[in-house]
Amino acid sequence: MISIETKNGPSSAHRAIGERLKALRLEMSLTLSEVSQRTGVSVSNLSKIERAEVSPSFDVVIRLCEGLGVAIEQFVKPGLKAGVNGRKTMTRHAQAVAFSSGQYDYLAHATELSRKRMVPLEMRIRARSPEEFNHWSVHDGEEFVFVFSGAIEVHTEHYAPFRLQAGDSSYFDSGMKHIYVSVGEGDAHILSISYSPYSANSTPIEDFMNPAARRSSPPDPTLPEERKEA
Repeated sequence: MISIETKNGPSSAHRAIGERLKALRLEMSLTLSEVSQRTGVSVSNLSKIERAEVSPSFDVVIRLCEGLGVAIEQFVKPGLKAGVNGRKTMTRHAQAVAFSSGQYDYLAHATELSRKRMVPLEMRIRARSPEEFNHWSVHDGEEFVFVFSGAIEVHTEHYAPFRLQAGDSSYFDSGMKHIYVSVGEGDAHILSISYSPYSANSTPIEDFMNPAARRSSPPDPTLPEERKEA
């Protein structure tokens, strides 16, 4: 897996997300307030993302893509994408697109293809405790996780936490809130493949894991302020 520096200032992947967000916003002639209205992400958080002061979670990246009407592949790696039947792509070693969140580092594969039902991600799990998370991931569809190295503990809202060692895998409903925590000596290296059974071939990837219902629901008063805004 590509090494992503996160200890001494923002990583290049971290900065790239902020730069891409700002470029899209200016290209669309939108203010931070207008982007906030479209995405449900607070103005303060948007500003911090653009300045690379914080790294957005995958859920927030999806929300930004949906609000701005941009495919996630186009967001993390601008350029022409294959959009015809019989598509095929390969992601060579060290060519996956990197981005980071506070607890995970990601490498996105198959970013050349848009309108696909699966989102394949390599992940480096740096979190060591559930308390490190401001919010837990939740998105439509199903998720498959396979552990390459290290060990993780999978926490979900409906089941007791369970551990996966190298070579183990799990398949679950990603509509349940869930997080991964590394429990080995070092960071765990895993493969995560998210799948949305609701996205047809004609549906763009920006509708993948659509959180519209979640955004229209009243905020949970038990969640931290950062979670309500982001």
